[in-house]
Amino acid sequence: MINILNARVIKIIGTKFPHLRNMIRNHPYSKIVGMGVVKCLIEDMHMPQEKITDALLEEMIDKGIALYHENEEEIKKIPVLEHKRRVLCDHLRQIATEYIQATAS
Repeated sequence: MINILNARVIKIIGTKFPHLRNMIRNHPYSKIVGMGVVKCLIEDMHMPQEKITDALLEEMIDKGIALYHENEEEIKKIPVLEHKRRVLCDHLRQIATEYIQATAS
């Protein structure tokens, strides 16, 4: 289940940033932001994959990349990849909640 969602995230990042296609799997946008989005939606929010739309993923990726650049120095100092993702997860959870509430009304 995570693999399918991860593939969707990688596809969105590859479409938005075509110059990264050669190194997309190892780029911080995929490893930190992309997997942070996936883990936040599935593990933290317990959202079923059927309810995760491409529009939600795009919104979270765009804002996640912006958050990554805001906190880049702090994130680079953290040695463990999973901890780097957690730095973004609180903000990503808030973005997802706001998006779901906006689309529900």
